Amino acid sequence: MCSQFIPTVEYMASKDDNFNLKWRAYIEFRTILKIQPVQIFSELQETLCVDCPSRSTVERWAVRFSSSDADVTDLPRSGRPVSVTTSENIALIKIWSWKTSALLSIS
Repeated sequence: MCSQFIPTVEYMASKDDNFNLKWRAYIEFRTILKIQPVQIFSELQETLCVDCPSRSTVERWAVRFSSSDADVTDLPRSGRPVSVTTSENIALIKIWSWKTSALLSIS
């Protein structure tokens, strides 16, 4: 028999790159257990406080998980690509800043 997974406050509140995946997975598991979105939202709000997704977001994800084989990961989006900070980018910005300052005679 499987035991019900209920994450600890520390687990849910630890913000990292997978923070959204954590609460989406929580919504997915609670939806599988036939817990209503209002109750799921209440649990998340109690655990995450200000970092909690909105009630409408919880409801939207619960509907997705109950009606299809939705995945907790984000789908690719069109538009501006993700910004990346690299040593090369930093060097280019420093050069651009230096050239701009020289052109404008700013010290």
